[in-house]
Amino acid sequence: MPIPRKRIPVSLASATPTPLTVDALKKQLTDIGLTCPDSEKSKLEEYITQVQRQIPVGAVETFAILKPAEPGENLYTGMVTDLAEASIGNWEPDSTGFGYATVLEYIQYAAHFDWLLANKPGFTGILNNPPTYSGRFDTIDGVKQMFLAVATDASSTLIKGLDKASIESVLSNAIAPLTDRNAQNYAPGPNSRVIFLVENYDPVTQEADGIGVLTVWWDLQIKDYKEKKDSPKHDTTLTVRARSVLYSSLDDMNADFLAAETHFKENAFCGIPRPGTKVTIFPARPPATAETFKQSLPKIATEDELQVIVLFAPNLQNVGCIDNSNSDTTTDYSKSVTSGFTFSTSQTLSVEASFEASAEVVKAGFKVGLSVSFTEQWSTSTEETINFSVPAGKKAYTYQGYMLASLLSYDAKTGAYKYKDTAQFLTNVLATSAVPLVDSN
Repeated sequence: MPIPRKRIPVSLASATPTPLTVDALKKQLTDIGLTCPDSEKSKLEEYITQVQRQIPVGAVETFAILKPAEPGENLYTGMVTDLAEASIGNWEPDSTGFGYATVLEYIQYAAHFDWLLANKPGFTGILNNPPTYSGRFDTIDGVKQMFLAVATDASSTLIKGLDKASIESVLSNAIAPLTDRNAQNYAPGPNSRVIFLVENYDPVTQEADGIGVLTVWWDLQIKDYKEKKDSPKHDTTLTVRARSVLYSSLDDMNADFLAAETHFKENAFCGIPRPGTKVTIFPARPPATAETFKQSLPKIATEDELQVIVLFAPNLQNVGCIDNSNSDTTTDYSKSVTSGFTFSTSQTLSVEASFEASAEVVKAGFKVGLSVSFTEQWSTSTEETINFSVPAGKKAYTYQGYMLASLLSYDAKTGAYKYKDTAQFLTNVLATSAVPLVDSN
């Protein structure tokens, strides 16, 4: 019996893709100053029908379609570049889908994508970089050619093609306005869409066969585009670029993301999804996996390697004992105590924010809470003198909280996780007890 393939959990709400309508197209053409007879609604309806007939039919759907943001627009947070919603796809994401989107957008960023394609074994991204389209067209026909080229080139990067309604949504506002209304040539500069993909999504189980990202970039230029003479033809050029990647495994997406993060050293520990600033203290050393990596304490990244510190096995160690049982005076006690990591070399932490970790140690019915805020002070071990006083006729045991710490390394080239050195992390949490909590040896 075959092993069932693990599907990707993601919560999406059904949506109606933005259609390519006559009214929307008419407004875009009017905004760039095209009011000729060929831009009348009756003509535009015919053009849209021609484009729709030639749009390739595909199966991969979309859960967000974004564009470069303009001043004042609401931004999608967590992105490499400033992006805003361009139009509506087949689905709309909740926080789960949004978390995937931030990671996928990082992967599709041109420099990151190109680096992965050239350097990451097993990266399944596809790049479509066709020659520039050129010819002499009337203005409206040039726009129509743009629609078809963008649709065809974008869909061709996906084996199963892009859903037709999603393509129409991408094209619904693809005509960029000109900043100079008196410009002789239509040359608004490049435009683009970042399109988040979902394959075979089941809204009942909230699982999909795959998630991914498609980016399409285009630059349309039409010379003398407002020329009024009979049946004018205009020199037109159109450059289109498209790149996409579709994942059937979150582990693969994790590996590609971390590989790019390791190389470019930007925000290297956001994870999928990043667990905020909480660090887990495990009861025992966990397996060397991506999940362990995400829950551990981040170190400063280097170009060749990412490392975290995995914390586990919280415990207490004896600092000292004062037996004042047979004395009728208070006894004072001082001792130098070290706190921090005991690795042979200092550990440089990523401390853009404070990372919190907490655990509880239970010994002989006595509970000790170990709560630590990791900041830059923990980069090196420090010593301080502690003072205790034990009243007459009493006995007191003093303990220091500690835990074990292992370096977990991520290899960007192979996608493998591997443990390296192991040491202790001595906290600054101290506790006293009237009874022994650990063996004195």
